[in-house]
Amino acid sequence: MDALNPRSGYDICIRPYYGREDGPLININEALLIRLAGVTAFGRGLHLFEEKCVHSFVTAEKCTDAVVHEQQLHKVRLRHTHRMIEGACDCEASDGIEFCHHCVAVALGLQKRQAPAKSIDKRGALRRIRQHLSRLTHEALLSEFLAAIKEDRHLRDDLLQKVTLASEQLSYQELKQMIDDVSLDDYLYEAPEIRSYFQCLESMLVRLVEIAEKLDPLIFLRGVECAIRRLNEDLGLIEDFGDFRELSIDLLIDLHRKAIGRLDWLPNELASYLVDRRQGDGWHPFDDLPILYEEDLGEAFCEALAQEVESRSFEDATRVLEKYARPSSGQ
Repeated sequence: MDALNPRSGYDICIRPYYGREDGPLININEALLIRLAGVTAFGRGLHLFEEKCVHSFVTAEKCTDAVVHEQQLHKVRLRHTHRMIEGACDCEASDGIEFCHHCVAVALGLQKRQAPAKSIDKRGALRRIRQHLSRLTHEALLSEFLAAIKEDRHLRDDLLQKVTLASEQLSYQELKQMIDDVSLDDYLYEAPEIRSYFQCLESMLVRLVEIAEKLDPLIFLRGVECAIRRLNEDLGLIEDFGDFRELSIDLLIDLHRKAIGRLDWLPNELASYLVDRRQGDGWHPFDDLPILYEEDLGEAFCEALAQEVESRSFEDATRVLEKYARPSSGQ
């Protein structure tokens, strides 16, 4: 048995594995390592590799030396050719002759260097995918697409929303279900999950903007009001939403103004409706930027709004008068 080197203190493993005749290094894979070390040792070695416990990795010609840190440091040497790989370690499990879990960890590091992933930019990746898809038949393309969305829930839900929104006969219940699908069921505390929630909400609201003209005006208005209510409920379940909500707020303001603009209601009916919404709990677009509605709906609406506020009970009027009542011409 050959010594590793004069300073190593242990010998080369006597469990070689013979493989391909071609190439400078045997193809290292999981089946090979399980055959050499066994299932248990492979699992332990994989854990060490994934935890980045392999250090001082040096490969020279047909040998690879490394140090594996597991409670204490273990020196490992692998000897490899195009036909075989063998390993030795100074741990008790190897005793210089067995392919132990430390050898597995180093071999996995060698495997990673054996076929490094080629870096490819987004444009290049899309070009290659497009070339591949363009060669498929319609049925093969559909089959591959369905297989992809079957494994990706977020993509599947996203496409289902698009299909639902594309329907000319979208009912309020379907619209409400779509809104409920992105609503919260539990508290959110961490920034990544809060960001993810608002991204899903924004995606749904953008689609509402795109489909608005296809919806019945009253169904559209009810849907927007439902989204506003659900946002108010969800904000109570979010620890700290910070600036995450800003785009959703802007989208809801635009949606509500668009919905109001599609109604054929009289100015006094619009004024009554908007004051009612303002007096509810939580955030509402009309409460946020009433001046936009005045600009959208014109002078007749503004006069109806002032009359509506003045016609309410004293308690109701004092809640909204300061914000909505227009000053008299003498002021």
